[in-house]
Amino acid sequence: AERLGGTPSPTLTTQMSAMSALATARVTFTPGARRSTKAFRAAATTVRVRPARGLVTTSAAKETLVKVCGVTSVADCQLAVDAGADFIGMILWPGSKRFVDLAAAKEIAACAKAGGATPVGVFVDETAGEIANACKYTEIDTAQLHGDGARTALKDLPMSIKAIWVVNADADGLIRTVLPGDEDQLMKQRSDAMGANPVTAAVDWVKGPRRAVDYLLVDGVTPGSGETYDWTNLKPPRGVSRKGWLLAGGLDPENVNEAVRICSPTGVDVASGVADASGVAKDAEKVKAFVANAKKIEA
Repeated sequence: AERLGGTPSPTLTTQMSAMSALATARVTFTPGARRSTKAFRAAATTVRVRPARGLVTTSAAKETLVKVCGVTSVADCQLAVDAGADFIGMILWPGSKRFVDLAAAKEIAACAKAGGATPVGVFVDETAGEIANACKYTEIDTAQLHGDGARTALKDLPMSIKAIWVVNADADGLIRTVLPGDEDQLMKQRSDAMGANPVTAAVDWVKGPRRAVDYLLVDGVTPGSGETYDWTNLKPPRGVSRKGWLLAGGLDPENVNEAVRICSPTGVDVASGVADASGVAKDAEKVKAFVANAKKIEA
């Protein structure tokens, strides 16, 4: 300011004084300063931040995640997120009675994200390209691979799309579906790579087709039918997904808490169990009761 022919403004003078004081403080050493810094850092570590929905925490009593699937309207999405749902599933396969087109799915996905939930697109026999294009248009970044065609597409899906791999259990609770990475083609590729050049095999395996999924979802033989199976005999595969597994198949507000206690899943999935008489639209009271009972932690 003086170089321009004026006098320093009160604001500038105050700022200069503050900078001078800060510089003095930086070069001034006082006994116990190190202890004060440690105390400050220790206090900072006590801050607790509530995790966003859909993230798996490491607390001793983890809250069960809830996915409400087969959502066909923004109104049903809103009541689900208001109830505390973590995932909102939309069926993008035309063969389902709960099918929604891409335009509707985009609106529902926006509602889910606004409410803190993760939107999920459910696919059955679509190709990797069709799944990727649908996810891009609807701004959904999680795809549920529910049929053989969609599961086959996993290896060609971009890693930017999170994947939920669905397996089916029979009435006795025995899983009858191939697991991610178990396909004959992938196993042959690994075997050939190991035999051809053991030194580069590990690198070739990592660079090969995608086989990582975020969640495994165990459903009944007829998905969406509301039919249950023997949970007591269910042995969910371990180590095949990054974040855990979801239990589905015949769940409703009355039995979900028992199912959670028996199986200890990372989360639960429901469609028919919270539907109204139409079998498509959601019943608000059922949704509220389901979410509350699923997340109820027994003493």
